[in-house]
Amino acid sequence: MTAFTLIILTFIIASIFHGLTGIGVTLIATTALASSYPMSHVLVLTVIPCLLINLVVFLDGGRIVYYLKKYWLLVLTSFVGSFIGTKLVFIIASHHLLIALGLLIVGYVAMQFVAMSVGKNFKLPNTTPSLVISGTIAGVLGGATNAMSPLLVMYLLSATEYTDDPKTELIKASNLCYVVGKIAQLIVLWQALTALPKNDWLMIGVASVASVMFLYLGFYFRDKISQAMFKKIVLVILLILGVRALIKGFGA
Repeated sequence: MTAFTLIILTFIIASIFHGLTGIGVTLIATTALASSYPMSHVLVLTVIPCLLINLVVFLDGGRIVYYLKKYWLLVLTSFVGSFIGTKLVFIIASHHLLIALGLLIVGYVAMQFVAMSVGKNFKLPNTTPSLVISGTIAGVLGGATNAMSPLLVMYLLSATEYTDDPKTELIKASNLCYVVGKIAQLIVLWQALTALPKNDWLMIGVASVASVMFLYLGFYFRDKISQAMFKKIVLVILLILGVRALIKGFGA
């Protein structure tokens, strides 16, 4: 399988899952590609398609001003953290980032399976200190490894618990944070992006178009198939990819 085909297929699968659940495109895409490319190059290849996916999900259904007003501090801390995290990619050795990514993914998958078995989600306190710490750390992790969602979702489970539509609120708020995180990455990675060869830009363009198309396929099937079963399948895939990242990281 060529690198071009691998990246396109990765984004197709990740986008369908993102359309079904509202999260996952960066986790799946990054864990799939990180074992084949240095983390800095993975971030460069994924930043534009992931930005588009997160932006489409956030804009879907409107109420933009509402989310900006309510979650501005979480958005700000996510942006600052992502900016710092992306800078760290060029300082920390690639195998250390692979180990960090692998640990985050395996830990996230383990928590999800435990949550499903006990019927209760892991969540963080809905307080201002928790918000600032969660947003900043999630941003740093997201900037450096694209793994922003685990910690962010754990906080938002509490923050959205008593809203009219907790599921939609969590999806919209998390994707808003992902958007600003990708903007922070774009700022830091701009020079690397502009230096990419034409073939890489073609690959990014095709991946972006395919991502948006298959995102809507995920939207379509959101209420038509069992999300629980699909989630279990994707978690198993993530677990395999996370373990693979750990093996490569420790073997470097």
